[in-house]
Amino acid sequence: MILKKFLVATAIIATFFSCTAPIDISTRDGKPVIVVYGCITDENKHQSVRLTESSPYFDEKTNYPVLEANVRVNTSDGKTYTFVGKENGDYLSTVRFAGSPGVTYSLVIDVDFDSDGTNEVYEAQTTMLPTVPADSIGVKLLDLMGFRHFAVNIYMQEPAETTNYYIYKYFINDTISNDTMSEFIISGDNPYNGSYLDGVTVTYLEDASDEDNIAMSGEWDNDHMVLPGDVIRLQILNIEEGYFNFIRECRQEKRGENPFFGGPPSNITTNISNGGVGYFTSYSLQEKSVVVP
Repeated sequence: MILKKFLVATAIIATFFSCTAPIDISTRDGKPVIVVYGCITDENKHQSVRLTESSPYFDEKTNYPVLEANVRVNTSDGKTYTFVGKENGDYLSTVRFAGSPGVTYSLVIDVDFDSDGTNEVYEAQTTMLPTVPADSIGVKLLDLMGFRHFAVNIYMQEPAETTNYYIYKYFINDTISNDTMSEFIISGDNPYNGSYLDGVTVTYLEDASDEDNIAMSGEWDNDHMVLPGDVIRLQILNIEEGYFNFIRECRQEKRGENPFFGGPPSNITTNISNGGVGYFTSYSLQEKSVVVP
């Protein structure tokens, strides 16, 4: 387990090492700002945008939802989609639609956020990138430091002509195992740009049939255990560099000295205009599955 924790720590350091922008953190309570999290995918579904109000760093209350906003998304191929809000601040498209690679999506939010009688307008743009086809994924049993683990490996040709950034999400028997930003597996293509990923390890899972793993499971955080015969489904998301930086900087903020109770501060990467924070993004995805041997 010690080796596993070292490998994870090394991966985090490698992912974050390229960040050179300083982070200037203020712990003083600031004026609330709108927090926008939105995403358009190439899945045929009701696409979503979440609007909340930022809270101070040390305020343990859940961020308040922003209600009664007019939300729409315009596309570069001439379509407009209207989004309708729910009580929790989630705005869903009134129709199902699938995003398309190469199309630019422009978010427009019209709302009286500061309650002064005049609406403010917040805007953001994202262009969906194409999928990067993967050949397959595999699972390999490893014995590390006396514990049995399964390495989930990917086989894929990484494009040489573009710089790519990825999120990997994985499901065990149709249950997602890393659905929060702090658990996303993110990666740039350096040093793999243009290379064939011939069994590069994406994540490690614990062997639930190992008695030593079972005995230690209560002491391990964010570890996921599998049995032979379980189905692992890996989603590969090709994301924009700006969204990659947003995730990385939010995670750096969370791992710092200050709790991450509110929305991200303004010095974290954002593409929201007019003083808003958060991120509006798009991505295409593909899935590969494998059965644990």
